[in-house]
Amino acid sequence: MNKMSKEQKHQQCLKEIKATVIVTLICCAWHIITAFALNGSGLYFLGMPAWFSVSVFGTIVLALLGVWYLMKKVFVDFDYDDEELSEEKEVA
Repeated sequence: MNKMSKEQKHQQCLKEIKATVIVTLICCAWHIITAFALNGSGLYFLGMPAWFSVSVFGTIVLALLGVWYLMKKVFVDFDYDDEELSEEKEVA
């Protein structure tokens, strides 16, 4: 685990929150855009309308890739407990 100051921990939490919101917005945008773009095209994929297949399965793939990216590049393992409180408990 990384040793971080309270401010660094706070900044890391904000970074993780922002990155997660961005991945969520990308997934939502893909879902909505492909559903509207392919609606009424008359195409079928896997026995279902193309708008449904591409929208739903594409969103699942994007979400999995987004989570993989967040876990590898954005999230950091650290203990969020206050170090001062844990030091006081150790002394007592």
